[in-house]
Amino acid sequence: MKHKVLLITVLVITAIAAIYAGTAFFYTGHVMPGSRIAGQKADGSDIDGIVDILKDSASSYSLEIKGDTTDDVLYGKEVSLSLDDASARKAAQQILDSQKVGTWPQAFFRKNTDIEVPEMSATFDETALESAIDGLSAVTAEPTKSENATYELSGDTYKVKKEVYGTEIDRDALTKSIESALESLDETLNLRESGDYVDPEIKSDDPTLKKTVENLNKYMAVDITYDMGDKGKVKVDKEDQAKWFKVGKSGKVSFDDDAIYKYAQMTLGYKYNTMGLPRKLKTQYGTTATVKGGNYGWWINYAGERDQIKKDLKAGKSVTREPVYHYKAANHGDYSTDYGNSYAEVNIATQHMFLVINGKKVLDSDVVTGKDVPDRRTPTGTYRITYKTKDATLKGQGYASPVSWWMPFNGNIGFHDAPWRHGRFGGQIYKTAGSHGCVNMPPEMAKKLYKYVETGFPVIVYNQKETDSARKKAETGWKYKGE
Repeated sequence: MKHKVLLITVLVITAIAAIYAGTAFFYTGHVMPGSRIAGQKADGSDIDGIVDILKDSASSYSLEIKGDTTDDVLYGKEVSLSLDDASARKAAQQILDSQKVGTWPQAFFRKNTDIEVPEMSATFDETALESAIDGLSAVTAEPTKSENATYELSGDTYKVKKEVYGTEIDRDALTKSIESALESLDETLNLRESGDYVDPEIKSDDPTLKKTVENLNKYMAVDITYDMGDKGKVKVDKEDQAKWFKVGKSGKVSFDDDAIYKYAQMTLGYKYNTMGLPRKLKTQYGTTATVKGGNYGWWINYAGERDQIKKDLKAGKSVTREPVYHYKAANHGDYSTDYGNSYAEVNIATQHMFLVINGKKVLDSDVVTGKDVPDRRTPTGTYRITYKTKDATLKGQGYASPVSWWMPFNGNIGFHDAPWRHGRFGGQIYKTAGSHGCVNMPPEMAKKLYKYVETGFPVIVYNQKETDSARKKAETGWKYKGE
């Protein structure tokens, strides 16, 4: 009896093992239970069945094309998509080979397990594809342009301005990406991830860009402050300073000479130059004269200032200094009185001059100015002594006059002694026997004036009638006694 039971047991086990092994062998060529391929139920399908499922899937294939601001779907039927038979059979065999057939009993208890489909090769109509791509919203939509990373002024320094990624399509890249997706039956395509947009060429991590910003900030770190005397100290605005540089294609930073010159001219010169502007003079007669013209006043040397700015920037150290001047005045106060409180005053109408030092009259004298005819009149205005020299010979058309004390202030017009007048100065002499424009002085008075004046000393020439009482009170110095 025991042998009979044992035999039955062995037979049952053998039968079960045979069934297990046979079923396992069956699933080496068929899809196991509970499996889905390309969304379709595939239980028990052999290679041909799998190929049919894959080809059926290809016929309903669609590719979702996702952009930054667009969504498109390209259907396989639009481009006559078909699955290559050899590729499908190869994929079907790979699916079967990937199964763990020994686990078939458990497979009966699972549902809708999707089997990963290997890569396959599809074919399509290239002409139809080009037409389909033309109609994609990613292609037809109005794009935003990509912008390269660059630099921008932020406060007092330059910073890298990040690049902007636009939505302009790179048509060649898009075509290749879609072709690749179709060939492998990919279901989604992300345009940004696949590189189908025209990206910026220069990114914020570009080493040349970083070096440019570094070099710009080296110059921007230099503060230039102008000492404008009683007008205070004026620091160059960083927005103005930022305009002084040029950046080449290679990122090299250089100076923009024209921009620096323009700053010296337009920003400094137009604000602080006073040469030629009208002056107000409280005359020695007690009246006020408005004097226009002349060459006196502050006048910035634009080219010199440009060159000095470049030197300061190259040195890399902040500075406080005066601008580079052609000419200076006595003070930076109201331009109408920037000649200060030491000056020579000449009134053509009274034929008299005064020398004022530190606000006090130190000498005055009758004089003879230019003859009262065109081309010989002494011009009015505020001037500066150009230089002074002894024992000069003044030459002009038809004359050569040696003088002992020569102090020009307006070209060839200036103060000098006139011994040939034999003491006759003042009055109305200038109207008929005036000079060629110079201010003729008695020799002893010219000598005294010479001791006081230096290059740049202010000379104010005006033409204003005064009352007899005012003249009597003011003109206390050298007077011609013959009239």
